[in-house]
Amino acid sequence: MIRRYVILGSAAAAAVLASCSGGGNSSSTPTPTPTGSATPTPSPTPTYTAFPLAAAANFNMLNATTNYTGDPATSAVTLGLTSTENINARVNIAATADLTNGTFVIDEGSEESRFTSTNVTTQAAPTVTEFVYRSVNTATGALAGNFSQLEVLNNIGNRPSTTAGAPAAVITSDSLLSQLTVVSYANWWRGDSTTGQKRLTYAVWGYPTLSYDMPVTGSKTYTARIVGRAVSAANGATTLNRVGGTAQVTVNFATGLVTTTLNMTTVPTSGAETPYLTLNAQGAIPIASMQFNGSFTSGSPVTGTIAGAFYGSQGANIGMVFGALGTINGADTRIVGEIVGIKQ
Repeated sequence: MIRRYVILGSAAAAAVLASCSGGGNSSSTPTPTPTGSATPTPSPTPTYTAFPLAAAANFNMLNATTNYTGDPATSAVTLGLTSTENINARVNIAATADLTNGTFVIDEGSEESRFTSTNVTTQAAPTVTEFVYRSVNTATGALAGNFSQLEVLNNIGNRPSTTAGAPAAVITSDSLLSQLTVVSYANWWRGDSTTGQKRLTYAVWGYPTLSYDMPVTGSKTYTARIVGRAVSAANGATTLNRVGGTAQVTVNFATGLVTTTLNMTTVPTSGAETPYLTLNAQGAIPIASMQFNGSFTSGSPVTGTIAGAFYGSQGANIGMVFGALGTINGADTRIVGEIVGIKQ
């Protein structure tokens, strides 16, 4: 992929033509003395907001989506497609700074869920990587199995401080995830009824790198984590697995090439993670952009797409979403997830 172009300026073109002209007795014309030109004003150095959130704020999000219909406890569900989108207002989150009593609101198109302190199932604490909300609709007329669940990366709350009287730290103590100060994620899982449609939206949000602050030379590697869910159907049964693992993302800022290796695991409710799948993907950053799109490379056991963006000063953090579909271990499978990481 070529992202840079060579342009022959008018002055250079004139010089070329002059060098090709014939001889003769014409007299030379004195070269005019060039006038000085103003020095271009450099772009200002941007200042980025960072976590913890100081107040409630709204964020548009990268997102990956899929859906399935049926009761996974009793049968093989019908699997939908997967898709990914760059940052846009169709999927957005209103995040609260008060993780004890505040409200989160997440929207996708015309669909919305609100979560308050009464819906908390996992509190933000250093021992957890996500805090979790879950609501079950028990209103009169509501269908059985109608639910909505939100899982948020635990990096947006209070951080460790040596200041006397500072609030206690609640962010995750995970060595990598705790370093992410300008990017986070939110996973929204909801269902219409026990046998009805369920939808998965995995989304990344934060403080994007400004286009003029993006690096345009050199290559960098990002060390990253994977979070996702896999839904598989085979032999009349359904398997729902949380997906984890690590990723290495290499970005050539001069050419715009983004290459990613995903070493995925399945994450049980308790016990050790199990190796699951290795995938490779490539993407491309357009000129003057802080976002990119791409797909899984040929030879992967799945097809699908990725979308990503850079966050913070000079792309300090990276966020990606992915959607994959294919046959894995003999089962028809859909996977959606996120990759979040830090530049090395």
